[in-house]
Amino acid sequence: MAAHRLIEHGFAEPAAPESAARPTPALGSLFHTPAFFRLHAAAHGGRASYFQWAKDERVVATIHFTAMDDDLWRSPARGTFAGYAWEPDLRQEDMFSFHDAVEARLAAQGARKIEVVPAPMAHDPVGFTNQLYLLRVRGYEMNTCDLNQSLEVSQAPMSQRVSYGSVKCLRKCEREGLVTEQLPAGALGEVYETLEANRAGKGLSMSMTLAQLQTMAELFPSAMALFGCRDAGRLAAAAVCLRISPSVLYVLYWGDRPGYSSLSPVVPVAEAIYRYAQSQGVTLLDAGISTVDRYVDFGLIRFKRGLGFTESLKVSMTKTL
Repeated sequence: MAAHRLIEHGFAEPAAPESAARPTPALGSLFHTPAFFRLHAAAHGGRASYFQWAKDERVVATIHFTAMDDDLWRSPARGTFAGYAWEPDLRQEDMFSFHDAVEARLAAQGARKIEVVPAPMAHDPVGFTNQLYLLRVRGYEMNTCDLNQSLEVSQAPMSQRVSYGSVKCLRKCEREGLVTEQLPAGALGEVYETLEANRAGKGLSMSMTLAQLQTMAELFPSAMALFGCRDAGRLAAAAVCLRISPSVLYVLYWGDRPGYSSLSPVVPVAEAIYRYAQSQGVTLLDAGISTVDRYVDFGLIRFKRGLGFTESLKVSMTKTL
C-alpha cells in the first residue's frame, strides 16, 4: 500500500501540479481553495504554505497557513474559517499523521504559535468533532468560542419557518411597495454603500473594503450572489452571499439602511436568499456568528432565531510551540 506524502506550496505556486498529484474534486469549501489562500497570503507578505496530503497520486486532505505577527501562523489568514479539509472516510491515524507533518514544517519555518479556525460545527458535525479532538490531543487549547447560526434549507417556504414577527415584517414591506430581488454583479458598489451605511449607523465599519470585495468577485464570479430590497428604486437593505461549497451558502454581509428599522427590509432580503438557496440545491444557509467570543449580542441572536436559524459552535484553537 502506498504511503501518504506531504506536498507543500508557497503562496505564489499553483497547488497540486500534475507532477505532484492529479487534480481531484475540491476538498472543503471555497475558503480551502488555493486561489483563496493566495488572495490573502499575498496581503501578509507571502510567508505562507498550502499543504496537501497525497496517497496514490490523489490528494485526500489539505490545509493552509499564513504567517501573521509575532511568528503566529494562522489558518486562515483572513476569512471566517479554514482549518483542515479531508475526505469523509479518511482514517483518524492519517489525519494525525498529516497534522504532525504540517506542524513540523511550520516549526521548521519559525512558527512559535499556531492557530486553527475550523468550519462551524453545523457544516459537518463529524468533521468538526474529529478536528477538534485531534487538535485537543495534540496540545491545542480553545482560544475563542462563538455561537454561529445557520438554517437547514428545506422545500418548505421560509414564511412557514419564521416567527410571527418576521411574517409581519414581510407583509408590511410588501404593503409599502418594497421590492426584493437578486442583483447583478454590477450592483456591488451600491450594495456596499448600503451595508457601509448600516455599519456606520451602529458605530461599526466594514471588515473588507469595496476593492477587496471586487477582487473576490473577479476571482470567484460564480460564488458571489448579491441581494437587495428597493424602496422606490433605492436600496433599503442588501446582502452579499458566498456559495462556499455545493451544500453551503454563507451570508458574508447583510443589513438595513439607517431609517428603516420600523420596516426591517432585511427580512425580505433573507427570504430572497432562502429562495435562491432552494433553487440552487443548497442544504445549509449560514448567517455567521452572533457573538464575539465572550461578548453576546442577544438582539442579533433573537433576530436570526426569528428567521428560523439555530446555533452551533464555532471555535478557534491555538498552540504555543
